[in-house]
Parts: sequence; structure tokens; C-alpha cells
Amino acid sequence: MLQSNRTEYTEISPRLQTILQQVVDDVVERLGCVGALATTLENDKGLYLRASSFNVPQQQVQQFWTRGGLNPTGAQAIVYLDNAKHQKNVTVTAVNEVQVRARPYSMTDTLYDLFRPAGDEKIVEQIQAELNIQQVVAVPFIVQNEVVGTLVALTAVPFSTQEIDFLVAFGHQAAAAVQSHYQLTAMEALERVIFKLQARMTDEVEVLQTVVDAVVQELGYQGAMVATLEEGNALPVRAYALEGTNALLTQWERMAGTSLISTDAVVYLDDDKYKDNLSVRAVKGINGRPQNYLTSNNLYDLLRPIAPKAVADLAQTALGIKQVIAVPFFVENEIVGNLFVASRRPRFSAWEISILTTFGQQAAAGIRNARLYREAEEQRCIAEQFGRMAFSATASVHTLGNHIGAVRTYLHLLSGLAGFSTSQQQEILNNNANMLDRLRRASELLANLHEPWQEMSDLPVSVNDCLVSALNAVYPQLMESSHTDNLVEEMGAHVHILLSPNLPAVFTAGEMLTEAFRVILKNARDALREMGRIGDLWISSVMAADGGPEAASGRLHISIKDSGPGIPKENLAHIFEMGWTTKEGQGMGFGLFWAKDYVEGLGGQLEVESVWGEGATFHIYLPVVK
Repeated sequence: MLQSNRTEYTEISPRLQTILQQVVDDVVERLGCVGALATTLENDKGLYLRASSFNVPQQQVQQFWTRGGLNPTGAQAIVYLDNAKHQKNVTVTAVNEVQVRARPYSMTDTLYDLFRPAGDEKIVEQIQAELNIQQVVAVPFIVQNEVVGTLVALTAVPFSTQEIDFLVAFGHQAAAAVQSHYQLTAMEALERVIFKLQARMTDEVEVLQTVVDAVVQELGYQGAMVATLEEGNALPVRAYALEGTNALLTQWERMAGTSLISTDAVVYLDDDKYKDNLSVRAVKGINGRPQNYLTSNNLYDLLRPIAPKAVADLAQTALGIKQVIAVPFFVENEIVGNLFVASRRPRFSAWEISILTTFGQQAAAGIRNARLYREAEEQRCIAEQFGRMAFSATASVHTLGNHIGAVRTYLHLLSGLAGFSTSQQQEILNNNANMLDRLRRASELLANLHEPWQEMSDLPVSVNDCLVSALNAVYPQLMESSHTDNLVEEMGAHVHILLSPNLPAVFTAGEMLTEAFRVILKNARDALREMGRIGDLWISSVMAADGGPEAASGRLHISIKDSGPGIPKENLAHIFEMGWTTKEGQGMGFGLFWAKDYVEGLGGQLEVESVWGEGATFHIYLPVVK
């Protein structure tokens, strides 16, 4: 579609590639088109050719690209919305038409309008005559008033109004798939960042670098920085990431006479010299209340007055930055810093702001974690604080993972849509609203993650109640008197519940104790499933007897035992370590690590004993309310 030196051709995930290929194949097959193409709109404002389909032999298609002067997987296959030379390309026209006049498609009878300004116009005219192409129609992919790509159809017979409506409907289907893919990618990136932050929670700089690297490398923005609020109301830059090489940044720092991370690159809330800086304005906010976020179309607003305006403008032009955003982040309603992100898009969407706010809050959580570790003097204090902070994120990530899994499965079904019958296809497409609802709920979950480290109140709680709640979470089929053969078969286990009545309470947060029990019960359930036959699970609670580790007065003893394969002797020393797991690709090695730290934070103990081939028993000892 055009020749450009502006960027390298970037790939998309195989998942999205498959979906777009299915869309163009369906357009050719169902509408009888000569060919169809799909593009995606990326952060650099480029429309990248992603999929194509033709009803002519593949060899002829290859000649079509070669003679037209276009490599479909090269930089020539990109047109840019903000490049004056590309404004007459039919895909750009389609995007502009829908943005300016709300017209859902653009149409031309000249094939060269798809290739311009690349290629030879006369050769493209010959190709059009050979393939008998009479009309080219481009339909933008639109989701929530935002263009995310285009669908192009080449036809030998001009489309009827009904056929164009059908093509627009195909565009809506592809738009939903593209948007779902990007949102899914962002949520998967967030999952990975949360895990990395837990693993690196003792190093504040590593925490912040992890966040900015993810924003640039996984979310695809041009640059990101984090500044933290320090003593004297100073906001120094603590970490940054830039798309591609840092050679240009070094050059700009030399021109500006300062480095991004230095004592010179600091702004101060109380100094009028910095009052117009985007970071200061975001933190000071309106009437003393920080902004949720603040955007600007000028990179200089983020760098003023530290860097000269000419240098900032030069950097903005070189990187193609259209907008920057400052997102303050908080710990317990106290601002601790700002996340800054630079984008080539003209504005940040509501979804982008939501995900960036969540990334900012993960930076806040990481700072809080690192400082707690640095300041804490005793392991018990560390364990208690870590347990409180990690619980909210862990529970939310489990739910987030469920939503991601469902959407991932749906996208897989969409990619193979042509292989199903018409009724099955309709049944699959009818689930689109459900998948969008899952994405909405995932978005709400992200909103809740914006403030994940709120204090949880300690209250007297019943251990038995928490055990029952955890058991219901792991085996939702379980009813109080339901040991029927069908139920046992469904659960894959005989569950034996031996809970002593009238036990004294434990002073903690009930949701956290339930989560600790759920982690251990889930491990037992998974162990039983490994056997491939029905096993036994015993759950008991009693007052601790004299002798052994439970000899200390006023303790409860909770036992969770399974008849699974057991734990190999060489693994027993590792099961409570952060990041250690035997379930490759299925777990993050976080649950038992957290559960042990949480129990010890209560002044209790969590131990395991196992003989390989004979099952495993987890013993939990908890102090009671005196």
C-alpha cells in the first residue's frame, strides 16, 4: 500500500492473525469477492496489512504483490494516517470518513487507491484489468468510537447496499476480535507484572523498572517514566523505558545538559519554578486534590523547565509522540508518585487510562512492599504485612485469570469458525455479548486493583466457618449431606469433614484465613486428580493437644490430609518457596509461599509431612483469641 522508512514491520500474535485471516476468507467465500484484506491500526498511527485472501491461485497472488511493488509483510505494507502522502489511500480515506463524517465505509473504482503512493500506477491498472476488479470498498473496524483497523474487499461486481451492510457486519466482528485481543494482551501483561513485583518486592528500583518496561515492551507505548514523591516534596525520576534503542535519548540528554535520572532532573511541588510541569500539576491537582490523570499534547509539559523546549520538541517529533499522560498513584490515599506514558495516538482511551492507572498502582504497591522490607526488623512483621498486602492482589488475579481463560477460548473458537455448521457458528457468535461482559467485569476488577493495599480489619473469626467456605470454593458441588456416588465421581474424592464444635476464635481477617485454607485444599484436590482415580480427603480441626509443636497453650490444630501420590522427598524442602512449582505453565508458585508467611504472621505454624506414594498432610497451628 505504500513505501515508508518510518518503522520496522511489527508482528501480531498468532491468535489475532488467525482471527483476521478467518474474516478475510469468509468475505471472499460468502460475498464472492476477488479478494479481501485486513489491517490493524497500531500506536504509531500506521495501518498494517495483517491478512489477505483471494479466489485466484496462490502463484498469481504472489505475482500480484510483486508486480504491484508491495511486500505484504514489509514496511511497504503500512500506511500512516498522519502522513500527507498517504491521505488518498482508500484505507486512510475510510478512517477519515468515519471520524469526520461518521460514514461507515469508503469506496473507489481504482485499485491503485489501495496501493498509493507505492508501486507503479500503470502496472496496478493492468492488474485491475486482469483480475476484473470493478470496485474497492474499505470498512473501518470501530470499537467504542475508536478505529482499530480496516477491512478491504475487492469485487468484480459492484456491491449492492445489502452486501455492503454485510461487509460492515464483518467489520464489526473483526473489530470486536481486535479489541478483545488488545485488552486480553494488556491483562496478560498485568498478570505477569504482578507476579514479577511479588518476586522482586525487596528492591524498589527493580520494581519501578519492571513497571515501565512492561508499559513499553508489552503494551507498545513509545516511552514511560516513574517519578516518586520524596522528602522535601521532590519528584525525581526513578526509572524509565524507551521504545527501541536508548542512543537517541543519550543524544537528547547531552543536548539538554542533564540526564533523566540525576539530581538535576527533579521537580519540586513547593517551588513556583516548576508549577507548569505536568507532574507537579497532576500531583497538586485542583483545590489540593491530586488529579486521577492529566494529559498534554506537548512533551515539553512533562520535561519543563529541566529540558529546553527545542530539545523536547525535537524528541517529540522524532518519536512521533502525540500525547503524554501523567497518572498519580497512591498508597492508602497518600500520593507516592507519578507514572508517565507517551503515545503516538492522539488521545488515550478510557480503557488505556484504566490499565495505566492499574500499572501505576502496582508501582505504588511495589514501593510500599520494598520499603516495608527495608524497614522491617523482624521476619514476623514482614510476613504479617506481606500477607495483608498480597491477599487482595492474589484473589483478584485468580478471578482475572478465569476471565482471560474464557475470552482466550472464545477467540480460539472464532478463529475456526468456518469449520462449524451454520447453527453452531450462530451459537458461537451469540456468545459475543457474554465475552464483552466478561471483559467489562475484568475491567471492573482492574478498577478494584487500583487500590489493592487497603488495610483489612482483624476480628475474631471462626476457623470452622473459614474451612467450610474454602472447601465450598474448591468443591462447589459439595453439599452438607451429599456423599452420593454421583457426587463423589464428579468431585473425584471422598471428603471427610471432622470439625470440633465450639472452638475458640482466631483474631485475623476472615477472607485471608479462608484464602490460606483454599490454597492448601486446592493443592490437595490437584494431587488427588493426578492419580486418575477417586481418593480421600480428610479435614479436621481440634484444640491442640499437649506435646509436639502444638504444646503451646491456646492453639488450634487444623489438619488437611489427602491420599494422593504424595510429595517426593527432594521437593519437601522447596514447596513453600516463592516461584517454585511442579505445574509448568499452570501456576506461579505463589500460593503456598503466601499461605506460610500469612500463618506465621499470625504467630502460627504451617508444616507438611508426606511419604511418596502415600499422600500428604498439612498441619496448621493457630493462636486463639485470649
